[in-house]
Amino acid sequence: MNQQRFSLLLAVAFGFLFGIVVMTARQPQPDRFRMDLPHAAIALVDRAHSLVSDDDLAGFETMDFAPSFNQGNMYIFVLAADGVNLYHAADRTPVGTDFSRLSDVAGRPFGRRLVEDASPEGVWHAWQWDNPVSRKREWKLTYARQTPQGHIVAAGIFAGGVNR
Repeated sequence: MNQQRFSLLLAVAFGFLFGIVVMTARQPQPDRFRMDLPHAAIALVDRAHSLVSDDDLAGFETMDFAPSFNQGNMYIFVLAADGVNLYHAADRTPVGTDFSRLSDVAGRPFGRRLVEDASPEGVWHAWQWDNPVSRKREWKLTYARQTPQGHIVAAGIFAGGVNR
């Protein structure tokens, strides 16, 4: 009788373990590149923050000649302490615009919040934006750090779809 209980217990344990392995294998695995994006954004902002902190004009020039500061959907932009866009690695048209007045596609004033919350330690902000590549409404996550001069150095990543 003890042998039967042991065999039954062993069979149940094996079935349970097999079930866990099968269920884990069926779950979609996140794209490794997408999982690394937050770390990549932080590293990119940290590099740009160092350049802009040393000398903002020379930092902008250095970033213009280094393609790593514009990686398609992830790029550096720099705001003045009042929110005016001073530098944009991907597109020069936003330079001079007041970022603090921007609202996301849901009407939330994300620009003002990003400017108000900026700190030397860094802060993450999220808003909904139409991704120009996918042409879909997505969450945009932006990491920003403030320099000793008060500039806000930031980079954002698109994190995925939004249910409308």
